[in-house]
Amino acid sequence: MLSSTYSIPENFRISVPGDKSVSHRSILFSSIAKGESYISGFLEAEDPLNTMKCFEKLGVSFCKTGKGEYSVKSQGKGYLKSPDSDLDFGNGGTGIRLSAGLLSGLTGVETVLTGDASLQKRPMKRIIEPLQLMGADIASLEEEGKAPLRIKGKKLKPIHYQSKLSSAQVKSCLMLASITSDVKLEYEEPELSRDHTENIVQFLGGHLTKLSKTHFILEPPYDFSGNHYKVPGDISSAAFFLVLGLLSKSGSLVIQNIGLNPSRVGILTVLKEMGGNIRITNQRQECGEIVGDLVVIPSLLHRTEIKPELIPSMIDEIPILTIAGLFSEGGFSISNVQELRAKESDRIHAMITNLKKIGVQVDEKEDGYSFSQAENIQAAFIESFMDHRIAMSFYILKTLLGNDIQIDDDSWIDTSFPDFKSILRSM
Repeated sequence: MLSSTYSIPENFRISVPGDKSVSHRSILFSSIAKGESYISGFLEAEDPLNTMKCFEKLGVSFCKTGKGEYSVKSQGKGYLKSPDSDLDFGNGGTGIRLSAGLLSGLTGVETVLTGDASLQKRPMKRIIEPLQLMGADIASLEEEGKAPLRIKGKKLKPIHYQSKLSSAQVKSCLMLASITSDVKLEYEEPELSRDHTENIVQFLGGHLTKLSKTHFILEPPYDFSGNHYKVPGDISSAAFFLVLGLLSKSGSLVIQNIGLNPSRVGILTVLKEMGGNIRITNQRQECGEIVGDLVVIPSLLHRTEIKPELIPSMIDEIPILTIAGLFSEGGFSISNVQELRAKESDRIHAMITNLKKIGVQVDEKEDGYSFSQAENIQAAFIESFMDHRIAMSFYILKTLLGNDIQIDDDSWIDTSFPDFKSILRSM
């Protein structure tokens, strides 16, 4: 079994950037609410900032008042206007998919939603088809089912949608389309996906009735007013340091102010099942979200069977969880993660390619991969595949082993975690 060469100071404290998912949503909801809103803890990374720039083009005013702090002025959803140029979401899949729903329900607003080369490869049929069932005028301009997307906003129809995917982006897209069009939505999904949008709607006083964990009804009126959005630290960003702390030789780590939404904490459940010593302190609730500090103690990890129902709550953390698996007694196995093939890269392919480069024998499946207990890791040139989570995961491996692993391009890290390397250096 691999052993780490890395140690951290005792009770070393760090803070990670604001939650990316909540940061996107704070922009969208403050833009359709009437009056002045305030956002604190906002993730000032490329993806959320691109979403902010897009909504500035739609007529919303954003004023930076401090680090991660903004005041937002909007006359409400009925006053958003067609932009003078295309809306460019860069690498932001959340930004483009959620905004597509929001804009589809705004009568009179016409625009094109686009992004970088990576974003234009990602599937958009998952939102196009249900939006069209609601009557939306949305279409791909080039390759079918991909961005750029042309949208002509109009009054949409109510819908009862049973999603085959457990996808927070699909769910939130239809919720926002219903909100801007003032119609009823009944939504069902196989497993609970991230429920940040439901939490914000309820925080703002919206009418959302939960029929079960995976089934709800959203009904008008949607007359939202300005509010204060407190964005917690991102557990997806914290996950890299959770693994680093667990696999360190000595010391302990405190990761402060982390969002602990139950639909996002699958990574904590699995790491604990692998033998990880992680404790939650200072737990509280802010803006409908559970928040707390994570205390991480170095631990001996072992292989565990990851339950399918946990996958939606940890889908973005699979790459760094795989790195933890390299140090686990008995190795690592993951299944039911077909969704990884539709992320910033095909993350199943990306992880397998790089694991083989460092000398790990991997068994590939359509919906995942597995490997036996790793003994030795060789230095290699890692391909990031234009994917921030692939790059950061192998940075953690490089740190743990202290060997000459190199990453081809780390610029993608800035899309979600600009301070990643500086925090790593500080430890």
